[in-house]
Amino acid sequence: MYKLQGIVTAIPTPLLANEDIDHQSLKKLIDYVISQGANGIFVLGNMGEGPSLLDSQKFIAVKAAVEYANKRVPVLAGIAEVSPRRMIDLGEKIKDLGTDCLVITTPFYYRFPHPDSLFGAVEKITQKLDYPTVFYHCPGATGNKVGLDTMLKIMQIPQIKAIKDSSGDIYLFMEMLRRYQDKATRPCSILQGDEFVYDISLLMGADGVITGGGTAFVDTLVKLFHAASVEKDMIKAFSFQQQFRKQMDDMLGADLLTDWMYAIKTKLKEKGLIDNNVVFPFMKRTR
Repeated sequence: MYKLQGIVTAIPTPLLANEDIDHQSLKKLIDYVISQGANGIFVLGNMGEGPSLLDSQKFIAVKAAVEYANKRVPVLAGIAEVSPRRMIDLGEKIKDLGTDCLVITTPFYYRFPHPDSLFGAVEKITQKLDYPTVFYHCPGATGNKVGLDTMLKIMQIPQIKAIKDSSGDIYLFMEMLRRYQDKATRPCSILQGDEFVYDISLLMGADGVITGGGTAFVDTLVKLFHAASVEKDMIKAFSFQQQFRKQMDDMLGADLLTDWMYAIKTKLKEKGLIDNNVVFPFMKRTR
């Protein structure tokens, strides 16, 4: 089993006007991020509009991504759903398409405030699928925040190969690193999803990052990773983080919480990496 590390790009899903997969753009985008040094590709995540696509289109996207990546880097596929049973059903179909890893979240929409409910859902999904899995902690999207004790238990599940933490809870993330300081003996990889603290996370020992908006700036993130994780040069890492954030801020603009997905796809279109900036459900605002 490969180790998930470095820069993993949670790519937007290029869409046609009817919300079907734009194959030509998907291939261009995958070729681009790999050529820039990405260490993995994550499709159907939050940035990839996974929960909003028809299942038929999800299957098309995963199959195409596996084909276009052609084993150059691992392909991760999101299967976020509203219940464990729906996640298991979707995962059984997607794992047969050749993806290297499935990405799960806590069930969303319904709240599972008790730690035992949260852990039980994750344990059930991973045991039933019995496939390499990343646990994506994104309470801003799911409404279900995982506490430290539960997260440490999730890390021990044999099928869990990585944690992507996008909670923005720096204490939670740093405590995982404190508990498992040696990368070689961790039960799974620890990956940062909060694009504001990549530098600090990598300097403190994170295995890598998973980035959505950074799909447009992979080259900068590769330099940041090398400075922080290989050279362990704090000043250089801080500098690349500042460069990355400026690129992100310039792309997202003042309405980043409203138009962020549209802004990212528009930047990729400007760079000639996708042909359309169609987004769903976050369409461009009319002014």
